[in-house]
Amino acid sequence: MSNKTEKIIRYIVASALSFGIVWLYAQVLLNLNIFNPVKHVMKDYSITDFYYQVLNMEAERDTSRLVTIVDMTELTDRGDIAYALSEVLEQQPKVVGVDIKFEGLKPENPIGDSLIMDVAKNNANVVFALQFIDDSYDGTLFTQARRSFFADSLPQLKEAIVNMPFDKYGGSKRYFFLGKNVKGCLMPSMIKRLSDEYAGEEIVPLKDKTMKVNWSPVDFRVIPYDSVSYYGEYLADRIVLFGAIGDDTDMHLTPQGRMPGIKLLGYGVETMVGQKDLKDVPLWVTVLVSFLIVLLIKLFFDRYDNFVKNRKSDMLRIFLNTSLVKGFIKFLWMAVFMYFGFVLFVKYNLCINLAWALSAIAFIAMADDLYNVAHKSLTKSKKKV
Repeated sequence: MSNKTEKIIRYIVASALSFGIVWLYAQVLLNLNIFNPVKHVMKDYSITDFYYQVLNMEAERDTSRLVTIVDMTELTDRGDIAYALSEVLEQQPKVVGVDIKFEGLKPENPIGDSLIMDVAKNNANVVFALQFIDDSYDGTLFTQARRSFFADSLPQLKEAIVNMPFDKYGGSKRYFFLGKNVKGCLMPSMIKRLSDEYAGEEIVPLKDKTMKVNWSPVDFRVIPYDSVSYYGEYLADRIVLFGAIGDDTDMHLTPQGRMPGIKLLGYGVETMVGQKDLKDVPLWVTVLVSFLIVLLIKLFFDRYDNFVKNRKSDMLRIFLNTSLVKGFIKFLWMAVFMYFGFVLFVKYNLCINLAWALSAIAFIAMADDLYNVAHKSLTKSKKKV
């Protein structure tokens, strides 16, 4: 076997071994109970979380020109809610999403029931919340629905699901439903219905599937329920979300931290209307790119070792061979590839998971050692034979 062929084999095998080492460590973390907290963190972490934090460091954040939130946290009386909604509708929004479930009649306040029902009956651009109750605790099994008390008597009523998928261990919410098939009926999500109503057409076909939320930082203008007419310019021709900002029972974990459910809907609408949904690079592309990255780093450090050997200064050779210098060089390479992934994310909404490649880079030296030991052992065995 020629030296060139042997080198190529060494590069490929050592690169593969570095991934094997990462896999071995991952199995230890995932299968030993003592590492359960680490396992849940790893499961819930995405490389895009890092990109979101970078974007958050920018001095200025955009304020949504699409979605405005009207905060009704302090409102509890249905009559007052109906009055506030009527005032919102007077500002001529394109569509209003009401993130409130009006369950059951209120015998003590029949006027309030009547007023909120009139709003629902007389306004075709209002979408009311429909929530399915999940008994599986992981967003997969729905057994009953929470609907407004007037839903059955108003066949033209527009309803939409406000549920969003979540991890049963309490992880971050990263997806939203396009629709959900429950008991043979395919219902749209609030995000899809509001987006389609705003666009005047179906942006994405209704299916029982999820889409990724793009959590790139954006601010939503929040208007108090008692100042609606004063801020009318921020409601006209927009999507208005009517719900509670300060409800502690409706707070959720997201890549942007804890957030009220009404803002989750806002991010979902921004994603869908703006066609900013995140697209995962196919697995085979991720595997191929990851392997080529590690192979490139392996080739680089072989050239680097030859460069160091040819230095005349003993002190310089010793310094350039230290783990400190080599570790810093690895860090620079990792930063380059992270930047490459960041550009794909920001410019094209593409997500490529380079975590395995970046982890494997850290174990290249260990993989080399394993290859050398195995190669020497095999060579000695052949000589003996």
